[in-house]
Amino acid sequence: METKHRFTWMVPVFLIVLAGIPFLVGGIVSVEQDEERTVPVSEVAEEQVLEEEVAPEVATTTRVPIPDEVRGIYWTAVTARSARADELLGYITETGLNAVVIDAQLDDGTIVDIEEFTPVLSELAEAGIYRIARIAVMRNGEMARVWPNVALRTAGGGYWYDSIGSIWVDPAAPIVAQEVIELGEALYELGFDEIQYDYVRFASDGAVNAIVYPVYDGIESKVDVMQRFFKTVGGAMQEKEIPVSFDLFGMTYWSYNDYNIGQRLVDVLPYADYISPMVYPSHYPDGFKGLANPAKHPYEIVKMSLDEGLRLTRGLCACSDEELAARSRPWLQDFDIGAVYTADLIEAQIQAARDAGASGWILWNARNVYEPANYR
Repeated sequence: METKHRFTWMVPVFLIVLAGIPFLVGGIVSVEQDEERTVPVSEVAEEQVLEEEVAPEVATTTRVPIPDEVRGIYWTAVTARSARADELLGYITETGLNAVVIDAQLDDGTIVDIEEFTPVLSELAEAGIYRIARIAVMRNGEMARVWPNVALRTAGGGYWYDSIGSIWVDPAAPIVAQEVIELGEALYELGFDEIQYDYVRFASDGAVNAIVYPVYDGIESKVDVMQRFFKTVGGAMQEKEIPVSFDLFGMTYWSYNDYNIGQRLVDVLPYADYISPMVYPSHYPDGFKGLANPAKHPYEIVKMSLDEGLRLTRGLCACSDEELAARSRPWLQDFDIGAVYTADLIEAQIQAARDAGASGWILWNARNVYEPANYR
């Protein structure tokens, strides 16, 4: 593996100025402090002066405690850095929402100019809004270009592309886990309250049989590879007491099968504070569990999925069913696929999440245009 500083693929855009302190992510965090100073306290005798060492001021990050029920929506990086953020912040406070998931690393691996997040993170904190940073992991063209020896290839040596033209990296490459750990730590230091990892799996949705893996040997199971990834990344976050969550396919709540992507609920749970399954009703096949069009049955799909997840994981931790159910915080549908998603259908999903004992939910709309509904 060629030698490069960590985060070299981010340096052009990842210069953070936090409270006047240069913060350059290159695997090194440098904080310059004032020289030591001593200040006289009192003169207790003619020839005796007691001096007290005064510590330099250090910037502190405001933390928003996790709500008892997370009621969240998704923001793109563009939204977070535009006037649209102010509009949505007003919508959040008016309707009883209390959390935001913001793209910090785009789905193509591009790292956003994080410095521009500082104002909106401060505004969200002042409003008591819980702030979650979303990191796309394996679907990562930028990492592939800087670390070409971890990019998925074809037999001809070129990049392998999925069905929508995205480049992926090899989940078995240790540098992939290390890079997203360091990025998560940096984002937490910046002010996000939780780190959420997405695309935590092997590639799919394309000619997967044509993939040539640079590290994965095909002998070790994909499940074993992803178990190691979750343990490495989730374990690192937990060790530093950084709240961490992972996004999973909704079908992982129904089976021990890894669907050839290495992703299983039972392997993620020990290393996550929260798991966010994408239980979008429109993404279940017609006829699923006897439902001709699952998109028209949002309550049933969400409730059954979360209940099945509880059944699969029961016994994995020394906790009650109530505590185990609360580890789930599903992504819910707020977009028109399979059906027109009115307030009634959105509220049905929210009620299902509550009835299943989830600790909250997050609405997904790729354009960040949300159908007004009763969230309280």
